[in-house]
Amino acid sequence: PVMIDDVVVGSVGRLKASNWHAVVDVRVKPDVVVPANAVATIGQTSLLGSMHLALDPPLGEAPRGRLAPGSTIGLNRSSTYPSTEQTLSSLSVVTNAGGLGQIGDFIHGTATALTGREGDVRDLLSRLNTLVGVVDEQRDRFNDTITALDRLTTTLSHQKNDIIEALHTIPGALDVLLTERARLVTAMQKLGQFSDTATQLVNSTQDDLVENLTNLEPTLKALADVGPELGTVLAYIPTFPFSQNFVDRAIRGDYINIFATMDLTYARMKRSMFLGTRWGDPNARMVPAPGDPKPSNYTYAPLGAGVAPPPQDGPPLAPAPAAAQPVLPVTPPPAPVGRSAAIFAGPY
Repeated sequence: PVMIDDVVVGSVGRLKASNWHAVVDVRVKPDVVVPANAVATIGQTSLLGSMHLALDPPLGEAPRGRLAPGSTIGLNRSSTYPSTEQTLSSLSVVTNAGGLGQIGDFIHGTATALTGREGDVRDLLSRLNTLVGVVDEQRDRFNDTITALDRLTTTLSHQKNDIIEALHTIPGALDVLLTERARLVTAMQKLGQFSDTATQLVNSTQDDLVENLTNLEPTLKALADVGPELGTVLAYIPTFPFSQNFVDRAIRGDYINIFATMDLTYARMKRSMFLGTRWGDPNARMVPAPGDPKPSNYTYAPLGAGVAPPPQDGPPLAPAPAAAQPVLPVTPPPAPVGRSAAIFAGPY
């Protein structure tokens, strides 16, 4: 019979052989749906040897689709259940000198080993449970590690020629190290002596070094305080005496653009250029610059300022006393009357 889910749905028709394999024609009822993923399996219906053909989907899979009439189930989708003879033969291997007695000895030895150690065994099982739990929590990391190892092995596989060349080169390098062994040992000894000397030097100068660092603290603090301006100063040094801004705006190749207002008045030169010499005068009255308040004795329009009026006649002078010798007549300067005349301060 032909069975689906242990239900008879048809029968076996013609049977023939091809390349030492059986070719079977199967007939099923018209209303029966044979799954498209069905697997043909030969099994025993009873212990007396009755056989049947099962058309069920693979174990763990749900039925899918429908097998069309005239379709062929290939050899790769067919199997057979163990027969009664195979089952009894396997059982005889176990029971007849097949290791059943050894299983009893194993159980007896295990019981003897565990007798009196139940607490330790429980503690061991508890620790194993904790270990398994930790391993389960770190499962993702284990997967990442295995993935990284896979990438490493792939990289090493790509660098196989380089590794082989390195393995051929390393013996030569080891020979060089072996030849220079005495010098390397001497260098290590000298390095040890240098380390001892440096340690003694540090121990002997430790107090002075700490004191110097303490004294250096105010300087470093002051340097830190001027930190924002320090960058400006350092940027100014390469372009001295000009600033980088001046260089960018004024210097164009082999010429310089400049706009300057120069004050070459006599008073300015006495208070600046000639200051400190016999011609200098720190109290010289400055000519007001454009925009400064205009003192009354300065004008920026000299042609419209007019001329100061002539001095008025003063009171008659007393007669000069008679001199024993002839004296040249001297006329004193007239006294100023009113405000002083305007002084030209321009042009600007």
